[in-house]
Amino acid sequence: MENCAEHLTIEFMRYWAFLLGFLFLAACESTDDTYVPGRIPKATAVAIAMQANKQYPYPLSKVTRVSWRPDQGYWAIDFKDENEDFGKFYLVNGRGKIVGVGNIQGDNYY
Repeated sequence: MENCAEHLTIEFMRYWAFLLGFLFLAACESTDDTYVPGRIPKATAVAIAMQANKQYPYPLSKVTRVSWRPDQGYWAIDFKDENEDFGKFYLVNGRGKIVGVGNIQGDNYY
């Protein structure tokens, strides 16, 4: 009887160790900043957009957003003026090609 209780305690501890290990690995999941095969890094996408932006570094000198859009497969990069009223956005795909450009006025994207 005592041996059975000890066995159950060990199994219970293994279960919790497995669960905690799984949660730790899930918390360490990669983010947009990490290397992904076939996708350029965030810094490279921003540099490509800066070169394409004829109004950089002035007046559109603030990079206000850089986000990876996994469904569409591109980086979205926003440049805005100092007051963040007007700006321009660039869409750079995972291979480093600009696939879209538009203007920003307030919170509206055109």
